Amino acid sequence: MQKWSVGVRPKEYETRAVEEVYNTVEEAEHKEYEDPDYFFDELGRSRRNEKRMAKKVPAMMTPPPIPPPMTPTHIAIHNPKNSTSKRWKIACVSATVTLLSVFILATILSFFFFVSSSNSFQKESYGLPRPSVEQSLINGKRSDMEITPNHLLTLLITKRKICILEAASGDEEKSRDLFSLDHIESARLIFHSNLSHAGVPVHPLQFQRFARAQGIDNDCHVIVYDRGQMIWSAYTVWIFKLFGHQKVSLLSGGYLGWKTHQARSGQYKTEQGDSPARPRQGDFLASWNDSVIITYDDVLLNTEIDNFDVVDAQAKDEFLGTAQGALYGHIKGARNIPVDAVYDWAVGQWKASDHLRGLFNNNALSLRKPVIIYCSTSLRSAMVWWALTRSGYKGKIYFGGWPEWVVRAPDGLKVIESSSTSE
Repeated sequence: MQKWSVGVRPKEYETRAVEEVYNTVEEAEHKEYEDPDYFFDELGRSRRNEKRMAKKVPAMMTPPPIPPPMTPTHIAIHNPKNSTSKRWKIACVSATVTLLSVFILATILSFFFFVSSSNSFQKESYGLPRPSVEQSLINGKRSDMEITPNHLLTLLITKRKICILEAASGDEEKSRDLFSLDHIESARLIFHSNLSHAGVPVHPLQFQRFARAQGIDNDCHVIVYDRGQMIWSAYTVWIFKLFGHQKVSLLSGGYLGWKTHQARSGQYKTEQGDSPARPRQGDFLASWNDSVIITYDDVLLNTEIDNFDVVDAQAKDEFLGTAQGALYGHIKGARNIPVDAVYDWAVGQWKASDHLRGLFNNNALSLRKPVIIYCSTSLRSAMVWWALTRSGYKGKIYFGGWPEWVVRAPDGLKVIESSSTSE
């Protein structure tokens, strides 16, 4: 039996390679035993170094494989069905908008084509009917400007907000006496001097104060009549229009027409005495409506630019300059339409609409061109203005009239006496 000594290695171990030593005991992590000599032994030192190196440097491992490319998980990104439906929606909306645009454009073009065609074939000769649209506009103006006794009775019975005014004539004393004897129920008497001074309209604030004293509001329906002359009531209507009242009507037939209806029915009431007790203060607010009035400067300018047709409302002999008593004549280029041509004094009625339409057409007046009307005092101009407006024309009254023109206008723009024969 071979003896072992501590710290002495057998000779066969010295000749063998270290790696050929067969060891049946698994080396533990801890030291075999605490032999001081062992720690100085070369083999022990090499083993310890190997263990330390094994602990410090881990065994080289093969690198992990490269991960495959990530697969998108959002279905909406690569959903061909969804993108296709969106494209269809956009295409449908675009097609709808395009069709609507084409339809609207075609409708507008058709409308303008229809209007231009109707205007090109429209006949303005006397006796031919007007287009329905134009006729409806004229009927609307007529209904606003004129009211029948039957309509006025309906307004009275239903207690509508109306203001009935009787326009006095130039003779104020006689007008006051006639009004006291009999007048339409609830009517009030107004005088020409309340509206105008020497043919010139009063100041708007002066008229406003007067209208409010009569209890007139902005929203009341003003109805005017006279004793059959019609010239005074027509001028009163024009004054109310001039100062901005929106609803003013002329009673058809005037006082005499109301009395005619009263003979058939007691509902058409009249009363005696002076005007009713002083009414409450009205709230009418006056303004200046330049669409119904024109001044000398504008008329003078029109002789150059010809934006208006000019109508003279004087009598025939006054228009020609053959009347006696004053220097009569007319503005150069004016047409003469006297009051007798638009109002039938024998029956107290305005001439028929067809007659008026033919009269204005024969004087080369166009609905597309406004009209200047003048006379010597604006009274007769107001009657012709009313007939023109009722027939669908736009008219302005030159309130200075012939008296101002004959004084201020150049001689070449006024026709007097002998020169009138050449017109």
